[in-house]
Amino acid sequence: MKYDVIVVGAGPAGLLSAGTIARKGYDVAVFEEHASIGRPVHCAGLLSSSGLAGLGLNPPEHVVQNQVEGARIYSPACDNIEIRRGRREAIVVDRGAFDRWLAESAESEGARIMTDSKIESVSITETRVEVHLQRSHSPTRGEVLVNAEGSRCQISQDIGLPAVPRSSKLAAYQYEMSNVDIDEKQVEMFYGRHLAPGFFAWIIPLGNNRARVGLASRNQTMTRLKRGMKHHPVLSRRLQNASVDRGLGGVVLVGRPIERTYDTRAVVVGDAAGHVKATTGGGVILGGQAAELAGETVVDALEREDLSADSLAQYETRWRRELGSEFLMMWLAQKALTSLSDKGLNRLISGARDLQLQDVIGREGDMDRQAKVIRALIQDPRMFLLGLDVIRFLSPLF
Repeated sequence: MKYDVIVVGAGPAGLLSAGTIARKGYDVAVFEEHASIGRPVHCAGLLSSSGLAGLGLNPPEHVVQNQVEGARIYSPACDNIEIRRGRREAIVVDRGAFDRWLAESAESEGARIMTDSKIESVSITETRVEVHLQRSHSPTRGEVLVNAEGSRCQISQDIGLPAVPRSSKLAAYQYEMSNVDIDEKQVEMFYGRHLAPGFFAWIIPLGNNRARVGLASRNQTMTRLKRGMKHHPVLSRRLQNASVDRGLGGVVLVGRPIERTYDTRAVVVGDAAGHVKATTGGGVILGGQAAELAGETVVDALEREDLSADSLAQYETRWRRELGSEFLMMWLAQKALTSLSDKGLNRLISGARDLQLQDVIGREGDMDRQAKVIRALIQDPRMFLLGLDVIRFLSPLF
């Protein structure tokens, strides 16, 4: 079989690219290795309202589980700072249903989606792309490849493009739980080197006293989560009468984008490109924006009949111009946070609250494009003084 464009992976990035290209009349095939779209679920499902609007996405009611207005951030000593704007800041979605809704949208644009279609190998020449599927005796051919395989990056390596390094991947695990004692309009985040070294733990309310309770860390993720649920002063109180409905595992990315996201007849999008917010691990919105840029670049290259590396390099030029500073600033902020000792985190969070720096965050903050608020905090004299105090708690390894 032959298509204009072959997309590997039916996550949000792959589906948004596919829809963008198919909308222009090109024959697009999306290959998904799992038997159904959106399974297994690997995401906490918290998406900003502004980010979805920027992508032109308005999820239907059956996809949306809850709406949240703010967040409460806890230090290792359980001191906290509240960030709230008094309006709907984000929605919590059923990620499986969300992905299936995106798949329906891509299909309505003309894309063809094949599930249970695991790819064994990909080869690219100057004249075509060949994809070899399991249980298929002949290759599927196309003009160009959009690699949205996720953080595994096996196909990227097969075609000579960089992979997301292992040092940027953190194991994550979360439970969906019932009878959780939490403000249903507020996300809670818990920092601490003993609790979650390298990242944080979270409670994301789903409504009706249900929540996703999870943690990502450099090591012993499930052990740390279970220990935190049992012994952490706030987590254990929230979950005192809760019961587990199901558990979900995954990977959180905390690094920078890969160095090169294009080659002759190929572009890389989503987690495979490292297009993820290092501060929170979220990749649907910014990754989706970059994926749409990839789709537009592929359409332009097909129209000009020029699928060379020089032609597809426009994709990287565009996403770096529009999103590069965002990814960089969030990576720097994540590195700074994870380099602090628990004493440093305690001082940072209590100091930010006492100096009312949450006002800056509330005024300048954006869940997805965080560079503006990071710059505003750096330039604020109060933050400068707090930074001088906190910097003594930096790990010498940083």
